[in-house]
Amino acid sequence: MIAALLAVAAVAAPPPTAPSRDPYGASVVGVVVSYQGWDEQRPWVKKNPGVRRGSGVVVEGKAILTTAEMVAGATLVQLETFGRATHVEAEVAAVDPECNLALLSVSASGFFDDLKPVQLAAATPTEGTLRTVRWQSQQLEASASRVKRIQVEESWYGVLEHAFLQVQTDLVSGGWGEPVFTDDHLVGLTVSQGNDQRARVIPVEVVSRFVSRARAPGGYRAFPVFGVKWQVNEDRALAAWLGQSGPPAGIVIRQVPWGSSGCGSLQPLDILLAVDGLPIDANGFVTHPSFGRVGFAQLLVERHVAGDSVPLRVLRKGHEISLSMTLRDYPVADDLIPARRWNQPPSYAIVGGLVFRELDGEYLRSWGGDWFKDAPLRLTTMYSLFAEAQTPERRRIVILSGVLPSSYNIGYQDLEEIAVAAVNGRPVASMDDLVGALGVPVDGLDTVTFEPNALRSEIVLDAASLDAATAEILKTFGISGAVRLPAAPLPDPGPACAGMF
Repeated sequence: MIAALLAVAAVAAPPPTAPSRDPYGASVVGVVVSYQGWDEQRPWVKKNPGVRRGSGVVVEGKAILTTAEMVAGATLVQLETFGRATHVEAEVAAVDPECNLALLSVSASGFFDDLKPVQLAAATPTEGTLRTVRWQSQQLEASASRVKRIQVEESWYGVLEHAFLQVQTDLVSGGWGEPVFTDDHLVGLTVSQGNDQRARVIPVEVVSRFVSRARAPGGYRAFPVFGVKWQVNEDRALAAWLGQSGPPAGIVIRQVPWGSSGCGSLQPLDILLAVDGLPIDANGFVTHPSFGRVGFAQLLVERHVAGDSVPLRVLRKGHEISLSMTLRDYPVADDLIPARRWNQPPSYAIVGGLVFRELDGEYLRSWGGDWFKDAPLRLTTMYSLFAEAQTPERRRIVILSGVLPSSYNIGYQDLEEIAVAAVNGRPVASMDDLVGALGVPVDGLDTVTFEPNALRSEIVLDAASLDAATAEILKTFGISGAVRLPAAPLPDPGPACAGMF
């Protein structure tokens, strides 16, 4: 998607304040999370436990606001505050990974007695100097943060798009839920920070909506996601070919993934001219009442929840028409190659020493911070081309990730990172498909057919000795189980629609 920029004037920074309990000491707390993730290369075991430390802020309703990223994979959440020598245990009361926010509750009696909830700002400032506050080592660090711009970007989970406040901060190594204030009002939470000390802040427009919806009596209503692939409309020849006269305006719809908000209303090669009554320019910008020129996705996040209907104006085959689009959330699980798994272990199957698993972003990131360059090219290529290409016929990409060598699979031990097309002649669109097909050998053989690749087109296993070979391999390598299928069924994105991949 095209990110929208709003340049604002920088203001000279005052020197950072000395650590102090006031004026934020009664509102900002430390968050200590014990976690244990899965070893993506050996999905049957967990990594060593770890601890991450960040910040949270007290909000109305006796709750602590922090980020979903902070509590991901948590086995224990504890809070630190002034005047308490020991940590206090907390529970995750509400979490939305798509917008990267979480609310924590505390059952310990009297915990909130000497704490003060912050007031939420009415709107995110677009200029000036703010104050970022961090809890660290039983002290508060308060640092100047200069507003640089407002920019629409993807969230931590990689699906929801909304405006982020970009600031230049004096804080080093931030980005773990530090609250950002203007005077004594909260304007957002810091969620990421680059090496140049530029931080990204979830703005109060998103924070306030998450907090209020998390407490709504009817249950949480998710933020809507447009989810449609589009491109700018700056090419006059293309605009004319699509039937648009005069200067190009609006954006060109390229693809409408299954499960997206546009599914059932928009079609490829539509020109989307307006959303919710506001015209969209040729670069995907609208005029926001507070932020100025900003990406149109911000309108959906600010004004609506999933389930709302919004009016559209569309140029289709040279004719301008009015449509209604039902907004949906877009769980990351709706992607063919999900960017993340929220607190779910990786599924896998060990078959005669061959290790199969679903391809996802968690696995790709196991190649390190520069995974897009260091992971196998055939995997990153699939991610680039097909990450959002889930269809009713293909829900996941299953790969042979590697082989645990034994006499049973001799000759195959060097195979790795190949996508599976079929098993025993049955298409494989999920781990459930793979495991189910292995139970139905053909002429005493289990045949695994791969997508086109430079290594091998298929492998053949003796079905009669397969179970015994698998059991022996599990014993040799100290693996407790041969199969772990997904804990929950895949979400239902609804009816198929024109414009799917």
